[in-house]
Amino acid sequence: MGYYDIMCFLEYYADRTNVMAGALRAPTRQWQNFYQVAQELTIDTDVAGSYSYLAFDVSGFGSTDAGSVNDLSIVLAAVGDVVDLTDAAINGDTLVIASLVIQDPGQDSFDGSSAQIVSRYIGSIQSASLNDTTVSWTVNPAIDKLKAQIPSRKVSSDLIGRFTSR
Repeated sequence: MGYYDIMCFLEYYADRTNVMAGALRAPTRQWQNFYQVAQELTIDTDVAGSYSYLAFDVSGFGSTDAGSVNDLSIVLAAVGDVVDLTDAAINGDTLVIASLVIQDPGQDSFDGSSAQIVSRYIGSIQSASLNDTTVSWTVNPAIDKLKAQIPSRKVSSDLIGRFTSR
């Protein structure tokens, strides 16, 4: 059994209509919860910028495609910037992208040669709560949980042949 460092890279977009800047995603804010200095997510060449450090916990990632469509729970340190951002996000059309990443243990910085994105969650802030030390976000995947837009099983030729035209 191998050992891995597990980290999360979090992207926040204040306006989901302006996610792309040219050919790259351009987050309003971006954080990572592992290294004390800013890091580049070199294995994701579709995003621009460095991820600064912020203490946060994330739970709710799925382990298999379409195995479940859950909300993601994010608990962030209640620093002034996050509190202000959360206040504006509740009434806005925001987007959150959370990438769960593993890499070989004991590295001094992000190691693009051993790192792998295990899961990526894309959704909107559905609700938020605040206390003296933390800000909690509930991020919803923005798809219908009863009729998910992701097929739950592989489409086979047997299924395709069952439709007839009129």
